Amino acid sequence: MRNWIVVGALASAVSVGACQRGPDVEKMAEGALQSVALEDKVDAKFDEPAGVVRLSGTVDSADQRVRAADAVKASIGSRAQVANEIVVEGAHAKAADDLDAGIQERFETLMENSTDIDGSDVDLRVANGVATLMGTVPTDAERTKVEGLVRSIPGVNSVVNTVTVERARDRKPGTKN
Repeated sequence: MRNWIVVGALASAVSVGACQRGPDVEKMAEGALQSVALEDKVDAKFDEPAGVVRLSGTVDSADQRVRAADAVKASIGSRAQVANEIVVEGAHAKAADDLDAGIQERFETLMENSTDIDGSDVDLRVANGVATLMGTVPTDAERTKVEGLVRSIPGVNSVVNTVTVERARDRKPGTKN
């Protein structure tokens, strides 16, 4: 009898833990890619800390690129942002790489010349026109300004802003920002 109580308690704990975990966003995204027959061409990876599903791979047409992103967005809803970093086959891949490098360079120049944004702890990752901001800033206003700055750069298709606000009183002593 005592063994059955222990087994029952363990089973309850496991089922409660599984329910609290919630849906697997990456599996949902992969299922969405299967539904549009692009699972062999597109990968979906969920960056949980950033709350972003990154789509990568190479497809045959711009239509397939859009279909993949639309399917994943519909599947995951508001559970995460979608960063569509899919490349369209052909010359587009080289052009995308060149454009990404130009966006990165322009961002660095704008940040260096900015007098009202402390971007010393802000990094930018660019993949196929998708700009992902990472790091910390001291105020919500600066977070918004950094995103606006990136959106103003020609060639940026979308911005995923994962910058967090870390006010001076929240920072650990001895850290820069």
